[in-house]
Amino acid sequence: MTSEERDYLQAVAQLGCIACRKNGLPGTPAEVHHQRSGTGAGRRASHFDTMPLCPGHHRFYDDAIHCNATLFISRYGSEQALVKQTRDEVALFRQSFIG
Repeated sequence: MTSEERDYLQAVAQLGCIACRKNGLPGTPAEVHHQRSGTGAGRRASHFDTMPLCPGHHRFYDDAIHCNATLFISRYGSEQALVKQTRDEVALFRQSFIG
């Protein structure tokens, strides 16, 4: 992993869970989910094709992306759309510090 990838993943996690924010609960601690759609079997997406999810929305809740991707997508949007939103939010987050 490059330092650029590591810095990006840290910024993604600092955004807080994207699903919780859509539910009106900002600030929920997040881990990084790599986009699964559009990747081959057993292959992980780029570290830049990621979104922040709390452990519940990542792996445990009924609508967690790894438990019920169809329900997750119907409630929160496609992985591609959420990755794009995450990229945009990381750019805004970085601008607030860098100027």
